[in-house]
Amino acid sequence: MINIKNFYLILEFRVIGLNIKPSPPPKVNESEAKSLGVSKKFLENEFKDSLKKINRNVTLQIQDLLNIYGRYGWEHYYQGQIGNQINLYFRRDMKQNQPEINIKLSPEEKAILQCLDKEQMP
Repeated sequence: MINIKNFYLILEFRVIGLNIKPSPPPKVNESEAKSLGVSKKFLENEFKDSLKKINRNVTLQIQDLLNIYGRYGWEHYYQGQIGNQINLYFRRDMKQNQPEINIKLSPEEKAILQCLDKEQMP
């Protein structure tokens, strides 16, 4: 039998803000390419898949973010919007002596997370 008086959950939370205002696709600048010692055409061909993924629609980007946080044990429980920003609210049980979660992220997933503050990381 569980003693309810001593039973409580300690939760930790994360809030992630996503700007949903459309932005123009990144362009490869000729002078930047030259400064790297390569041609503009080379960069466009070499990174065409990455550039496509950067320009994916907002819904797919949110889906990727939800999946990443889910793999780290976070539950998405609420979202709200302020202007052009969607706030995603996550929570998880904060267990003492919880083992370190070691998940290998793809380069695309790492790119999704690189804009977050250290305290917002999953």
